Amino acid sequence: MKFLRLSFFLCLVVFAFQLTACAQDEAVKPTMTNEQIAAYIRKAFNVPANVNITIKENPESKIVPATYPIMVQFRGERVNQDQEAWVTKNNVLIVGRTFDMSVDPYKKNLDKISMANVPVTGAPDAKVTIVEYSDFQCPYCSQAYVTVKDLLKIYDGKIKVAYKHLPLSNIHNWAEDAAMASVCVHQQSPEVFWKLSDFLFTNQKSITKDTIGTQLQQFSTDNNLNYEALQKCIADPATKQKVSTDSAEANSLGLNSTPSFVVNGRTVVGSLPEDQFKQVIDEALTAQ
Repeated sequence: MKFLRLSFFLCLVVFAFQLTACAQDEAVKPTMTNEQIAAYIRKAFNVPANVNITIKENPESKIVPATYPIMVQFRGERVNQDQEAWVTKNNVLIVGRTFDMSVDPYKKNLDKISMANVPVTGAPDAKVTIVEYSDFQCPYCSQAYVTVKDLLKIYDGKIKVAYKHLPLSNIHNWAEDAAMASVCVHQQSPEVFWKLSDFLFTNQKSITKDTIGTQLQQFSTDNNLNYEALQKCIADPATKQKVSTDSAEANSLGLNSTPSFVVNGRTVVGSLPEDQFKQVIDEALTAQ
């Protein structure tokens, strides 16, 4: 649910004179408090009471002159959205996005992605890197799983795929459990991680919150994993933090649904048909 629509260009027109007039002022903080700004946004955009609104200063976004840059965070059972905004010192709210055209947007995306300790399959020296943000319980992700496996065969030697976690725990009750287990499996054996991925997506419909523990134990036995070490790893807070870090990274890229992909810096959202995904890859290969 999109509470705030992009209206940056309209805002620039409406507030151009205001911004110019106060461009030289150093004190740009509004007189309204963050709580008052949140209360205004709730009324102006008709945000339901069961959605929490938090206002935080956004120091990374200082492109709009003479304003107080903020990030508006919406959190609820089915809502996880961040929205850039700016407030002038006389309490004018500007909603939208800014674009610094001196920075390549694909490179900007790639700079946000960490490839440390990430499961990767495909050609190590591939020209195209696909970073996938996924959820093992998501039915659309299981469709994308089949497509990605086919693409790895079609583009053998030309692409590689990195898997990252974006479990939608508010609607998928065992997705985070599976994500944490996969982090720990990857620590024990990077090769077996991909077997676990196959197992989870293939058996997605038969896995439940109550049975996933038993199924993971059997999987560990079948693949010669140390199940005791696996349990300790899953219980380690650092494992959950790893999953949270992946999810935060996805959100920083504007991705909050699954599956989502970043193809050489280009964001792609949803389980695309194979032909459409091939077009994205072909364009990335041509751009080399």
